[in-house]
Amino acid sequence: MRRFRPSLFAGALVFVLLIHVQGCALLIAGGVAGGAAGGATAAKDSRREEHSAGTYAGTVLANVLYVPAKAVFAGVGAVTSGVTYLVTLGNPTPTASVWNSTVNGDYVLTPNMIEGKEPVHFVG
Repeated sequence: MRRFRPSLFAGALVFVLLIHVQGCALLIAGGVAGGAAGGATAAKDSRREEHSAGTYAGTVLANVLYVPAKAVFAGVGAVTSGVTYLVTLGNPTPTASVWNSTVNGDYVLTPNMIEGKEPVHFVG
């Protein structure tokens, strides 16, 4: 008969929590860095181009739905990537594939995307 070993259980729990916390921190850091870079690029581009008031209004309205959808999609993808890493016993190839497909891509729509001048990359 096997005896329950609390120290082994506690170690496994700490390991799982560390993986979860690191994944969340990475997702947040990536989101902040991507948002900052995208904001700087959008501000730089907006000085060179002019769009109609309807395009700006459409961009804002579209982002009301698009941004939360992309954030949820990326969050679920980050968790799925972590599960893939565990299930494949640390194989980076499928993990990177899941991560790149879900976390990469555009997080904010721009007026050029609304006008069809640039493609929208929801899936990285």
